[in-house]
Amino acid sequence: MTFFDKMYRKLFPPSGNQVLNHQTLVRSKKEVKRFEQWITAQKHHEILDKIHHAYHLKLTDIKDGIPIVLFNSPYANGFAIRNNEEILDSGFPFLLEYFKLKILDMGYRQAGSDKKLSAVDSAVLTVEKYYLKPPMQIDPPIDQLYGNIALELHYFNDIPNYLKLTASIYSDRMYQPHLDFSEMIEKLFKY
Repeated sequence: MTFFDKMYRKLFPPSGNQVLNHQTLVRSKKEVKRFEQWITAQKHHEILDKIHHAYHLKLTDIKDGIPIVLFNSPYANGFAIRNNEEILDSGFPFLLEYFKLKILDMGYRQAGSDKKLSAVDSAVLTVEKYYLKPPMQIDPPIDQLYGNIALELHYFNDIPNYLKLTASIYSDRMYQPHLDFSEMIEKLFKY
């Protein structure tokens, strides 16, 4: 290794994350069937009610048993829910699919998906993502609905860790004002 290489490594050490696999997120027939059974058995009702309740408590700064973080800025809104004993359920990963379907029902289109596996220290981090956008329009002002939506489910060593939803809005004059995020939340948790 040359002197320059050594100095470069000292100034810019390599990151601890090593991408092991990066691919389009596609559900198997077995996964789709398990999700459909989860919905048919109405197992999502209890978990959605708990998270919805925790969301509203967090808005008033009251702590709940479900760890939830809210994002609120002029250009993005969202929340993240951490899996814990209060909601530990084999259905927690199904929330990603459920929220995706609910957002598609709001008039969105799926613009992409991916699944990335990375080695972080001595663990494996898996991130499953869906990107959802408002319907395509050519003539301004463009209806952005609630903005562009990113849904992410993070696994740590194959155990669901947290789920994150982010709505990023446009502030450009080419777009209509975004719809109220709190309205989206109510639609998302209504079954």
